Amino acid sequence: MTKNDCAGIVKKEFDFGWKTAGSVQPVDPLTLEYQKGSVLDVGCGTCQLYNFLTKNGWNGRYIGIDLQRYDNYAYPAGVELMLGDALALTFPKTDTVVLGHILEHVEDPCALLSKSIESCHNNVILSIPKRNEALWKYGVVEYHQLDKTHQHCGFSKEEVTTIVRLSGGKIRTYKDVFEMNATVGKSLWNSRIPRGVILVLSKIFSSKTFYADIWCEVVKE
Repeated sequence: MTKNDCAGIVKKEFDFGWKTAGSVQPVDPLTLEYQKGSVLDVGCGTCQLYNFLTKNGWNGRYIGIDLQRYDNYAYPAGVELMLGDALALTFPKTDTVVLGHILEHVEDPCALLSKSIESCHNNVILSIPKRNEALWKYGVVEYHQLDKTHQHCGFSKEEVTTIVRLSGGKIRTYKDVFEMNATVGKSLWNSRIPRGVILVLSKIFSSKTFYADIWCEVVKE
């Protein structure tokens, strides 16, 4: 059997539900609170952020950047869409640049963040997956580890601080967001892990708070 004989058998593309119309991300309310006017949304997907902002009273200029236009999804009429590699495109000047779960997809986060800082009048709103290695030690998989397009296995607070500094910015506001109940997967453990280990894991996870994302507001140094 050759490699080509198996082509097309196993599914390669997954949506993870993020393109679904009406979906609200946990950090969207923070974007509404901290935006300063016009918005450049890098990695905009199907522009669900625009829908959230306008439904909540925002009426500024919205520009979205993404590598491609997705089929079978209705884009909002009020968006200005730019297609292509964000690092190769010229960013228009806007009040706020939004990097919503995009830095984990690029090989050089500093390059994209630096470009975003230089192109905004006021601030960059940044959200990325937080790396919780304490969970990994016990075999708990975080959602961002499942995405094959990610170049980085999440970020720590120290790494984010360093990336922002190297990009010519500083963190004005920092938040750990999207609190996780790490015992949600307990029903899965029952069939795979001895009962004694399950009890230990339950005690560990129920006594600690984990967060899925890091959110921060970045301004020019």
